[in-house]
Amino acid sequence: MTRSSNNGFEYRTRFSFVWNYERDESWLTGLSAQGLHLNKPGIFRNRFEKDPSVRFVYRMDYQKITGEKNLNDYLAIFEDSGWEHAGSLVGWHYFRKPYHEDASYDIYTDRVSVKQLFRRIQLTLGIVAIANIPTLILNINNLLSESRSVAIGSAISFVVLLEFLCVLLLSYGCLRFEKKIKKLEVLE
Repeated sequence: MTRSSNNGFEYRTRFSFVWNYERDESWLTGLSAQGLHLNKPGIFRNRFEKDPSVRFVYRMDYQKITGEKNLNDYLAIFEDSGWEHAGSLVGWHYFRKPYHEDASYDIYTDRVSVKQLFRRIQLTLGIVAIANIPTLILNINNLLSESRSVAIGSAISFVVLLEFLCVLLLSYGCLRFEKKIKKLEVLE
């Protein structure tokens, strides 16, 4: 994690995986306790505002929402429950609520809703993994072709490796969410 400061904002860099989103919530909540509040989420680099006079608890939700009206309706549901929208990034929505001792901060209060959240994330990971397979196969075919230069072969090898790792990580994410779903089913 790196940090830099600029124009009253502080930037933090964090690398994490979607199946550990609960750790990201804890990380954001911990930074808020230090007076840093999420201002703009990023894939790796997040922007925070400094304000030690307030403390928030953060929660994340994954919803692919199209249309401004649908987004406004979605955000209104959270606002009605006291949550402030702190930002959105590739389907992830970041919410925060002022910290109060002994308060409940669950945005999902039943197992069915949590399972639906996990299924939405799992479906997206699976679609992206499957979408990468045809290009992976095509690049493997190109790699096995003998009519190419060494430089092109090296570049294709690198792309094949990256695509393979991408498919592997996405598949692993699907399995991690399947495990979380099974764990919830055991508790029912």
